[in-house]
Amino acid sequence: MIDTCHGTLIVHALYGAECTDESCVELSEDRHALIIDCDEFGDCVCSAEFAEQLRHAS
Repeated sequence: MIDTCHGTLIVHALYGAECTDESCVELSEDRHALIIDCDEFGDCVCSAEFAEQLRHAS
């Protein structure tokens, strides 16, 4: 039996994942039914830093 988390796993582009369930300690994708990328929020620091990196690369 797999222990599942009922929170949403948020996968960040520039650093590790986090879960919306504060009691979640195991951040593997196998435990989460709901997984989203941080850029779906639009206001994550990863999106701003990644956009800045792209501007400097071109």
